[in-house]
Amino acid sequence: MFEELKSLENNEKIYRNDILKILKKWAKKISIFDIMESTYRFREACKYVRDEYKGHFDDIYVKNFYMRVKDIINDNNGYDGFVNKKKFLKSIDFFQDQNKERTGEDIEEKYNNQRLIYYLICIYTTYVLNEPIHHEGSVFPGHTKVRYDNGVYYCPVKSNNSNNPKAVCRYCIAVQG
Repeated sequence: MFEELKSLENNEKIYRNDILKILKKWAKKISIFDIMESTYRFREACKYVRDEYKGHFDDIYVKNFYMRVKDIINDNNGYDGFVNKKKFLKSIDFFQDQNKERTGEDIEEKYNNQRLIYYLICIYTTYVLNEPIHHEGSVFPGHTKVRYDNGVYYCPVKSNNSNNPKAVCRYCIAVQG
């Protein structure tokens, strides 16, 4: 997927619809079983999260993240405009490097499709929908939320994670707030 997305650099401009076309192709490779497996693994990883946040995490990650694979496949909207080419290509390089690192940690290749889902959603929300990676209303510890105000998305944890090498916050359109 990354190589196909990077091949868009040959275009004068990288259009949102061209990105969507590639994402749709790759999203079709994800089965309902892949989504169920990823959801299960996510819930297992969150079993130690405080009870007051567990329901919110289900909303954030299961409903608004994993289930968005279906949204990509069914998205027949025409999106006007193009993306910032330099930022897009830099983010694809980042995602690709991050994926290589995680692939090295996943010797049995149990998480390939889970990682694919992750990158599909990150790229789709950021560059096609022009929305933050965490859905508006996503709750974080301290009961803070991603919010939308006067045309700007605000994330309460962005500044804490922008330099985290495992976080994609640096490419999210939300600003600290």
